[in-house]
Amino acid sequence: MANGSASSPINPHFFQPLLPGFHSHINIPIAFYSKHIKGTTNEGYVNEVVKLRSDASDLTWEVKMDGRRLTHGWEKFATGHCLKVGDIVIFRHDGDLLFHVTPFGPSCCEIQYNDDDDDDDDDHDEKYHQQHTREAESSPDNSCFVARVTESNLKKDALFLPQHFSRSNGFVNRECEIILMNEDREPWTLLMKYYKTNGYVYIRHGWRSFCQANRKRANDVLTFKLVQTGTKPVLQLRASVYNRGSSSSSSTSQDRFVTLTLKQYQLKSCKLCLPVPFVMANGIKNVREIILVDRHGVRRTTSLKPDDKYGRMRLGEGCIKFCIASGVKTGESFRLELIKEKEEDTVNHLLKFSSKI
Repeated sequence: MANGSASSPINPHFFQPLLPGFHSHINIPIAFYSKHIKGTTNEGYVNEVVKLRSDASDLTWEVKMDGRRLTHGWEKFATGHCLKVGDIVIFRHDGDLLFHVTPFGPSCCEIQYNDDDDDDDDDHDEKYHQQHTREAESSPDNSCFVARVTESNLKKDALFLPQHFSRSNGFVNRECEIILMNEDREPWTLLMKYYKTNGYVYIRHGWRSFCQANRKRANDVLTFKLVQTGTKPVLQLRASVYNRGSSSSSSTSQDRFVTLTLKQYQLKSCKLCLPVPFVMANGIKNVREIILVDRHGVRRTTSLKPDDKYGRMRLGEGCIKFCIASGVKTGESFRLELIKEKEEDTVNHLLKFSSKI
């Protein structure tokens, strides 16, 4: 398994949002290709191979590189990592044609994959589990998790919980009833089960009826918060984070925050961009003006414009002054909070400096 993190300051990175049709190929950005790859390969050689690794397994995936396009072999990598439209993948260049790939889900959290491959339980469909362990992603404080409704988990009437969430909240090695509550606090009683052979925790016998009663369909993404522990835990449904089939969304507390890194080229171009999942989760795709609030409370109004066809949004020139005023230096990461401020019939969107990371 490759060492290092997706935020390593030594190795160059690029990221790509996954759009419909991404299974057939993915492109290396031209700026990255020109700076880090062009001239180091046999240009025009159609059988050039890129090697991909991830923290999900010890496998090395070989993918054909045709110019800037990763083609044959990419679909196997994408399928093996259960990548979906709306995810973002970060490629870290580890030298030669070796990349370490880190996938992020629509909640802007790194996708967690189970790493246990023990023997199957008689009643356990291991293949189903491996395909759907990433249907749920836990939040940084582990009191919430984001779950994706799929055709498969509706059919199976079961949802696997993130391992970090299960371990942090004492769900490992337990079997008990668990309550799911909708936004109106109406309860559904389900069973929570644990497989000793591999440490997986899941809920069943009621997941399908809960989704049907609350009009949740395949591809909807739901946020649950643990509101009660004890002998019968209670999970409450919160406002929907982001439905993949819809352009509208409402944000939850964890979606209001976004982490950015100030790069040298951004200082020169006065350009800073907001990632696609953050834009979609907070419904700011059509916002064209935003207020930046630095660490001292000083406000700066700047523009917000589309940066590309994928949905990424670019902040105006005031963003660099904002970073400098907040004490952010080149190479440093910082966290922003989106606040919606109502004034009579209008809504002002603020990005407030939260902290450096």
